[in-house]
Amino acid sequence: MNGLLKAVALAVLLAANPGDTETPAGPPPPVVDHHMHIFSPEGSRVLDMICKALGPGGCPPQRSTAPATGADVVRALDKAGIGKGVLLSAGYFFGSPEIADQRLDVAKGTRDENAFIVAQAEAHCDRLVPFISVAPSAVNALDEVRYWGRKGGAAGLKLHLGSAKFDFRDPAQTRRLAALFEAAADARLAIVIHMQTRRKDYGAEDAAIFLREVYPFARNVPVQIAHAAGGGGVDDGELAALGAFADAMQRDPQGTRNLYFDLAMVPDLFANEGKIPATPAHVAALDGLMHRIGLNRFLLGSDYVLGLDLKAYFANDRAALGLSDADWRTLAGNVAPYVQTAMVACKA
Repeated sequence: MNGLLKAVALAVLLAANPGDTETPAGPPPPVVDHHMHIFSPEGSRVLDMICKALGPGGCPPQRSTAPATGADVVRALDKAGIGKGVLLSAGYFFGSPEIADQRLDVAKGTRDENAFIVAQAEAHCDRLVPFISVAPSAVNALDEVRYWGRKGGAAGLKLHLGSAKFDFRDPAQTRRLAALFEAAADARLAIVIHMQTRRKDYGAEDAAIFLREVYPFARNVPVQIAHAAGGGGVDDGELAALGAFADAMQRDPQGTRNLYFDLAMVPDLFANEGKIPATPAHVAALDGLMHRIGLNRFLLGSDYVLGLDLKAYFANDRAALGLSDADWRTLAGNVAPYVQTAMVACKA
């Protein structure tokens, strides 16, 4: 996006922001939180089932699994002075391999959870942007994406490869993922993808497969790589994957023009402690890759669930990233193209 278009888009978004965009205490909050979650009562119940199936350490105790609504999200945004939020459905829970033995109605559960998210966002369409989701290996995945393409109401598709036990090095799985990207492009749905898999050697090879065999099927829709190509925190695998993206973006700027990266729970999970402690060397390497790729490609996000204090989260995140005021202002002002499209649709 050129400078004039970005300035106009920010003016529209900020005009609808009921919170302060800057306080004497420090740099501004983000204009948009690009990575947020809420769960319906049934989604919450299924998440608890998954947590139990994963066993100790599977679901961090700091993370709420309680149900919530769009009104809860808007209150959290208001408290932090943030204008918009991107709601990512947890419909993929219902196709989780961890609970395959529970014989859930995956298609119905996925559809209902997606409909819940879309309805919550529609009730606050000037503030919330809804993404549906599917489990990539579920038999209903393509039908669900196509359904929302026909019905409308969703801005994008969320895919979580770690949850699905996905493996880029399995050609059949990669072909199914490419088909989902193609279906999303046909439906004009942006894509947010949690790329990190459960492989211990996840990294550059997986990113290369994605770029070669999956990403081209997205055609012209924005693709947001969640957690800066990791899973929260900063580790060697994430940095290797992000480095492969940086190489590809330098080789082919036009072909990768629709790639973005969110910083949800990066570099650390809870107030910069917990899931994946980031070493100073890791954070320095992340900073180098972010500047190499371009800060305009990075989107702030929290991975919000009920109860997370967004003001504290983003203050901690800014400190953990070690960014200058100028760099943080750049990140805080970045807005994904699909957010602008959704706001225009809301006003129509």
